[in-house]
Amino acid sequence: MITEVAIASMPERQPVHSQPPKLARRNALRVAWQMAARMRLDLLLLAMLCGLVLVAKQQMPMKRLEFIDGSGLSMLGIAVSIFVAFRNTQAINRWWEARVLWGDITNCSRHWRDTLRTLIGDDNRLQAQQQRLVALQVLQCWLLNFELRGFWRRDARQLVSELSHSLGLADSVRLDQTMALRADLIGGLYRDDAINDWGRDALLRGTEAFTNALGGLQRIRNTPLPPTYDVFIRLICWLYGYALFLTFTHRGLVFTGLVLFLGFVTAERIGAYVEGPFDQDGSSFCVPMDVVCRTISTDLLGSGHGLAGLPLSNDPSQWS
Repeated sequence: MITEVAIASMPERQPVHSQPPKLARRNALRVAWQMAARMRLDLLLLAMLCGLVLVAKQQMPMKRLEFIDGSGLSMLGIAVSIFVAFRNTQAINRWWEARVLWGDITNCSRHWRDTLRTLIGDDNRLQAQQQRLVALQVLQCWLLNFELRGFWRRDARQLVSELSHSLGLADSVRLDQTMALRADLIGGLYRDDAINDWGRDALLRGTEAFTNALGGLQRIRNTPLPPTYDVFIRLICWLYGYALFLTFTHRGLVFTGLVLFLGFVTAERIGAYVEGPFDQDGSSFCVPMDVVCRTISTDLLGSGHGLAGLPLSNDPSQWS
């Protein structure tokens, strides 16, 4: 039994994991800038509409600026609030589902590594096959990343090409081709009696879990909210925001009307941007797929591999 004296003499262990992602205060302006850059056309149109009203008011004094009376504005405001809340809820659900599915892929990858290690063990004859199947899993994760985004990150592209060449594959290899290759390799292990029926079933279950998560991510990417709903909610937000601006401008509260107008338009746009969690710009709107893929690369290939050392930010405002 370890005595209290022995425990007290043990050196204190230092934490081996980094701090969880957290938005740095200095980067709050970065998030605001990202939002403004995305909304540049909306902001330009908003400024033109508001400026037109202010110029018209000075040139041609009008007794009444509102085009919707108070009761109508209240009813429209309730409808807008419901639609905006619904859209943003659906957008967050889509974003979170994508993040959960990437978490499933991370767990599938670790399980795949451990299953191969259990089945093959220290058999030197099969070490090359084991390493190839593990590396193939990492390659599939990066290919899925690139497929969802629709573009290649330059430094990762070079490292993924090197990984493809090490597996005897071309730079232009597709995700479905690597999945077919994995099925062939599993079949080869079974035909060579390297694994038994139970081992083949275990590997196929791991492949199935990865395929299910992959299909879920592709569904989110390829199935946006209906465009009619998108157009309708955007128009109704602009109508309500502009009506508010006119009402408050008539009362001499131009700044208040402008802030409310901008607030409703921004709330609707946030939902639209978060709705697509696979953005190309690596902004705070997207799921941090590069970070997840780097984690998988580290767990399966080791911290010394190039894909495990990609320079990535741990700040949500700069997730990539």
